[in-house]
Amino acid sequence: MSNRAANIHRSRIHEDMVQRLAMTKLPGTDRTLFPTIRELLCFAALLGYSEGRRVPLDRSAGTEDVSYQQFERRDAEDLIFLIALADSKDPEILKDGEEGRCAEIFEEYANGGLQVLRDAMLRSGGEYPDRDILELLKKSGYLNIEEAEPDIDGINF
Repeated sequence: MSNRAANIHRSRIHEDMVQRLAMTKLPGTDRTLFPTIRELLCFAALLGYSEGRRVPLDRSAGTEDVSYQQFERRDAEDLIFLIALADSKDPEILKDGEEGRCAEIFEEYANGGLQVLRDAMLRSGGEYPDRDILELLKKSGYLNIEEAEPDIDGINF
């Protein structure tokens, strides 16, 4: 694709949670759960797609954005197109000029995934978001971990 999509937007409705997941250090480490907001949005878009949660952004609540250049690094751009293709089931979506449509589909699945994460954190109180997300992934069948306290040091997003 020769043209580049516009920046990737997210709803301000989730901004407190986004900042917390991308900025707060995990207990006893120098790491955050998601190294960048880009990784969080990619994770949320995959979760939203997997859960069938495509939710349009409420633009009246305001939006924040991530520069599209951030998605051109480390194959994140490919994920935008992959999700759009999987959703539309139409290879025409990969043609030049459709980048904005692909970005919108990605944004809506990321928004749905952020809602899934928010709901999981609200159910448990949200004190330990890393544990909340692991529990969500286990309950949803995405992870098969039998340990009482999984070691999250080896998990990277």
